[in-house]
Amino acid sequence: MASVRVAVRVRPMNRREKDLTAKCIIKMDATKTSITNLKIPDGIGADSTRDRTKTFTYDFSYDSTDCKSSSFVSQEKVFKDLGSDVLRAAFEGYNACVFAYGQTGSGKSYTMMGNPVRQNTTKWTVFDTLIQKDSSQRDQRLSY
Repeated sequence: MASVRVAVRVRPMNRREKDLTAKCIIKMDATKTSITNLKIPDGIGADSTRDRTKTFTYDFSYDSTDCKSSSFVSQEKVFKDLGSDVLRAAFEGYNACVFAYGQTGSGKSYTMMGNPVRQNTTKWTVFDTLIQKDSSQRDQRLSY
């Protein structure tokens, strides 16, 4: 496991954003995240000092905007890619931490705790892992 991995995730639009018919300006492609500035007109020449689209590269770029999309990334996938290694390291006795950073409303709680339909995915995945670890390492000589 790498010491530090950086992942970004785009959450689904909330009710307010949908009511305002907000446009998604972020595109994800594997490890790349592109942000489009809609205030800069499309087709500006090369002499412009500002690009309409900026692209950044991370260890993981997750698109969770539309669950019907083929590029949708679920809570389970995020945990498998990021949380499972952290949990494994903790079981091996290492200090481990998942740090969620972002402005208010950016999706930190959504990523860590799930959505109203599928709440607490992280908690249940950790619980399942603990149960599997317990049953795979059970020693018949020990009692509870």
